[in-house]
Amino acid sequence: MKKLCLLILLLVTLVACGCKQTQAPAASLIDENTSQSYGVIDDAGRTLHFEQKPQRIVSLTYGTDEILTDLVDIKRIAAYSRWAGDSGISFITKDQAYKVGRKLNENTEEILAMQPDLVVVSSATSKAFVDQLDSLGVKVYVARSPHNYKEMCAKIIGIAHAVGEPERGRLMVQKMDIQLQELETRLNRIPPSKRRVAVAFNFTSAMGRKGDLLDSMLNMAHVVNGAAVITENSKAARHSSTPIISQEQIVLINPDIFLLPTWNYNKQKDVRGYAYALMNDPAYKNVKAVQNGQLKFVSDKYRYVASQHIVDAVENIARAVYPEYF
Repeated sequence: MKKLCLLILLLVTLVACGCKQTQAPAASLIDENTSQSYGVIDDAGRTLHFEQKPQRIVSLTYGTDEILTDLVDIKRIAAYSRWAGDSGISFITKDQAYKVGRKLNENTEEILAMQPDLVVVSSATSKAFVDQLDSLGVKVYVARSPHNYKEMCAKIIGIAHAVGEPERGRLMVQKMDIQLQELETRLNRIPPSKRRVAVAFNFTSAMGRKGDLLDSMLNMAHVVNGAAVITENSKAARHSSTPIISQEQIVLINPDIFLLPTWNYNKQKDVRGYAYALMNDPAYKNVKAVQNGQLKFVSDKYRYVASQHIVDAVENIARAVYPEYF
């Protein structure tokens, strides 16, 4: 019992040191009374017990693909998610995807055929699907969908404990902290009065409501998120999970820069055509971003980042908005 209490204290300390403003996961314990067995509580509050570190891990999200690849020997990953190796959305290389050899969707039969000792999903995964795997005796770790840097650090620490690699998780977060501090030193040279206003678009409308991850990353990049200003000022948008941002609202904000999508995920999107349509839309002809030709492509793997690459994403956004500082 004394060893267990001491270890719990150590884990809390590691999380606090690795990402100073990050709260630790609800609980994540390793029992050293045995050499291998340990237990964790995932981000959905579910308890998992392991007799040894999982050796056949199936990841069903592109973010957990990336986190796991830096946490464990790639031989321990039995399958990646469907987007692994797609450079439009994933940081997993084609070579890494080839080495793992399998990419899976949420298909129970295919997952069972892999004989996994751990399946990693996200909080957006259907509870019914998770419960089904549970009922079949498959260990499932539910990882959060972060809304900010602190939550991303906590996600990494939690997954690291689940795969029996807490020290690697701590070092990963420590590396992120150092990289972020170096970036912040550079961006602190931008006077608050000179911060630029950006509006990010997907292929249907503006995106990045206040409080979501993209909003947080824009703030970290010292960029004013025009969509967040709109949703903050709009009562209807504040109470909608998918606020519709009108052209009139964007014109009123008058952003300096448009950040455009790049991932042709269904092979039916015309990336350049969409940029051309925005540039030549009469509704935007007097907007500063259009008048100054400031329509910037930011890869969707940065805009939708879900892993340790969050700092890379913030830097990529900052480079697009403030190229003169790099």
